[in-house]
This record gives sequence, structure tokens and C-alpha cells, in this order.
Amino acid sequence: MHNPRSGLSLKTALVFLATCLLVLGCLGAVAQPPGPGGPGLERNDKAWEMEAKCVAQEIALSAELTTKLVDAYKTARDSYMTAAREAMGEGGQRDYSKIIELNKAQAAKLETALNGFLKPEQTTKAMASLGTFNRQWDRMVTVLDGMKLDGKANTAAMKSVTEFVVESGKVRQAAVAGGDFQSLREKTAPLREKLDADLAKVLSAEQVTKWKEETAMRRGGGGGGGRGPGQPPAPPAAPAAPAAPAAPPAPKPAGK
Repeated sequence: MHNPRSGLSLKTALVFLATCLLVLGCLGAVAQPPGPGGPGLERNDKAWEMEAKCVAQEIALSAELTTKLVDAYKTARDSYMTAAREAMGEGGQRDYSKIIELNKAQAAKLETALNGFLKPEQTTKAMASLGTFNRQWDRMVTVLDGMKLDGKANTAAMKSVTEFVVESGKVRQAAVAGGDFQSLREKTAPLREKLDADLAKVLSAEQVTKWKEETAMRRGGGGGGGRGPGQPPAPPAAPAAPAAPAAPPAPKPAGK
């Protein structure tokens, strides 16, 4: 179907909407408590450091290169927050066209920085996760950190979360490229189920419950549940069924 006035095809509109949803996932489209940097854009240096160190371990970096990776990633996240704030209009409204461009630009800046001290194949692996600027990842890492896991359990948990970030990122990118954001939920759900199952192998039952409660995506107002980053909005609620017509009044008894 085509709108002759706007010149915008339905497929083009869907691709644009999917791209906006992807970017909102990176920015933390779900409601977040206000903090430094504005709503949904607060700093989380500890989570960023943990994420970078996990990636450094995966690509076998030395202590010196690990420090450089942490510094480069923190700088990139700071730069991303600054650019994201500038892309917002009054009242925190997002200019989607600017956000789409800044997402590409900031990822390119990080990639250039990493190429300054990593091998090309190391940069590619690092960018698969660090280049997503994923705030859901921040939240997950923060929750794991609060559990104070021992070294082996923490390493396994962080690795599983990083793998989830990479794989879910691939799904969202494919959805944007194909304009098929309707399938995002069904394709992302198994990835989250696998993540929860993997974590259940290293967490206690109580920790698993805490994990699921605290990493559930939140809708506006910070409530539990909701849809993950990059997923399409929930369909509108079905209209309430019309009330049944009132019963006709009972016939009056015949007069005497």
C-alpha cells in the first residue's frame, strides 16, 4: 500500500520504525529512574568497566590492553550519552533521525579507537558487544554484581550475559535490515530463555528468582514486565465488550 501524498511506502515506514526501536533499545527505551545525564542516560562506570573486562578476557588481552579497552569503552559511553542528550528535543523528546545517525557515528568512533591498539579480529569481536551501547546489558551486569558471586561463578555468568547481548544484537540488526520487526519478540525470547537456563547452572534458586525479577524489562513508571529493547510496541488492548442490553420490564399484572 502506498500513500501518494507522503510518498512513503508501507515497507519503508516499517523499516524506519524498526530502526527507531533498535536505537531506543540502545538508549534504554524503557523508563529508567532519572540520574546524572538525564532520564535513562545516567552513568554506570562500574558496569561499563565490568563489561569491558569481560570482553578483554574473552579475547585474551594483557593487563595493559585491558586497561586501554576499559578506558576506550568508558570514553565511548560518555560520548554516546552526550550525543544522545543533544539528539533529544525539549521535554526529553527524541529526534529519531539524529539518534540513528549518532548510533552509527559513535560505534564508528569506538571502532577507530579500538583499532589503535587491538588486532583487527580482536576489534571485531569486541565491537559485537561493546559497540551496541546496550543499557539492558548495564542493568544485567549491575544485578550480577550485587549478588557478590565467587570468581568462577561470576566469570561464567558474565560470559553468558555477554553472549546474550551479542546474539540478541544480531537478531535486532537482521530485523532492521529486513524490515521484519514483528518477529523480534519470538526470536529474542528463546535467547533470553537460554540465558536464564545458563545462569540457573551457576546461581542459587533464590538468586535466579532475584535475577528474573530485577532484569525484567520495565514499562513507563518502572513497573515490571514489558518488552525488550528493539521489540515492537505492544498491540492496543482489545475494546471492552459492549454491555448486555437491559432485560425488558416484567409485564404488570392485570387489574382486578
